[in-house]
Amino acid sequence: MKLPWLTPSEALNRPLFRQQMDEAAYKALLQAESTRRLGFHVGNIGLLIAQHETSELTEVLSICPIPNTAQWLLGIINLRGNLVPVFDLNLLLGLARETDRKSKPMLLILGQGETAGAIMIDDLPIHITLTTADKLESLPPLPDALQPYATVGYEKNGEVWFNFDHFGFFESLANRIAT
Repeated sequence: MKLPWLTPSEALNRPLFRQQMDEAAYKALLQAESTRRLGFHVGNIGLLIAQHETSELTEVLSICPIPNTAQWLLGIINLRGNLVPVFDLNLLLGLARETDRKSKPMLLILGQGETAGAIMIDDLPIHITLTTADKLESLPPLPDALQPYATVGYEKNGEVWFNFDHFGFFESLANRIAT
């Protein structure tokens, strides 16, 4: 038995998801507002980079240490003529570093120009698709230094991911260094 061919407009307008799920599940999928975000780990904490925010991943460049500063301020790098501070958040937050590291440490640069800051990360950032259903009503505890800058959380695939206000966080670190 031969199936009739669909007209081009019918074929293009037919949702492929309907072939694999029932009507109610398909409508729920359409109604769920989803966004794709970039996330990274600091220790066992998942942080999400703000949408439409500039971020860059680079190998660990020559970091120039700054004498008489906190251990978690690794120093500064010259990134295309901009001096960018480099932070080790594992040290700052008192978190254990991943020991079964599969890749070499990288620098994640958030922001650009004078507002840029770099964070030492152990693994590559990953893309995460979040829906409104993933949003948490109450957040698990976070280290005190991070709490004001991670106020919204999502659970995805058994992990908790926090929106990360890196601009406010870097500003608070600059104030800590200045005092």
